[in-house]
Amino acid sequence: MTDRPRVAELLRDRRDVLQPEDVGLTRGRRRRTPGLRRDEVAALSSISAIHYARLERRCGPWPSPTTLASLARALRLTREQRDELFGAAGYDGGPTHVDPGVMHVLGRLTDIAALVVDPIGEVLAQTPPARALFGDHTGHTGWARSGYYRWFTDPGERQRYPADEHRLIGAEIVADLRHQHASTATALMQKLCGIGEFDELWQEPGALRTARRCRVVCANVGVVELDREVLTAGRGQRVVFYLPVPDSDSESRLQLASVLGHHRFD
Repeated sequence: MTDRPRVAELLRDRRDVLQPEDVGLTRGRRRRTPGLRRDEVAALSSISAIHYARLERRCGPWPSPTTLASLARALRLTREQRDELFGAAGYDGGPTHVDPGVMHVLGRLTDIAALVVDPIGEVLAQTPPARALFGDHTGHTGWARSGYYRWFTDPGERQRYPADEHRLIGAEIVADLRHQHASTATALMQKLCGIGEFDELWQEPGALRTARRCRVVCANVGVVELDREVLTAGRGQRVVFYLPVPDSDSESRLQLASVLGHHRFD
């Protein structure tokens, strides 16, 4: 059972409380809105301002679970608040919850590419520079939410990486899955069994090794060389930072990609 007035109330109340500084935005001198503006929430959620305004006005298309998940992350909802929002919208539960503290940190990383991923490579949140580098991966559904699944089933997933690194990336994915204990990882491995490349890599012994340095191919700026740093978070989640290689032109290329990505997505 859906409760459109309650959905609108939950969104509006949280928007009124959340401050620009809480999500990495700058407060203007003439700002009169007590909390965030509707267009700011829409931009943070990667949905149209019209769609969001209609949700608060109790009209328009009903939000999908993916849209609600984006709103929950943008509004820094706690786990309990997120569950209430999904319940009011008539859904049993939402995608994996990201701790508000982690989201608060990501909101301040306006010039750093960073992702929050789960045990099967699903992107749960990403900064604007990461979206510019890798594309927006928060809107996938079903098994396609898993970046690991897409790597072995969708050729387009590999276009952002040099061809000579595809084998290494595939091996890293398989090695990571070997060391995961989440039920979703087990289910994914069963799903991928029978795919030639996955089966071949699975037969290769080896310890878990993740290359610290990687290259990403951006259509508009060329190859960006990045150092990758991984921090563990709760519930099997990891925060992955991609930092431009020092003393290279990768920093300027990342900045350009972010500018182009901002104009494209916002």
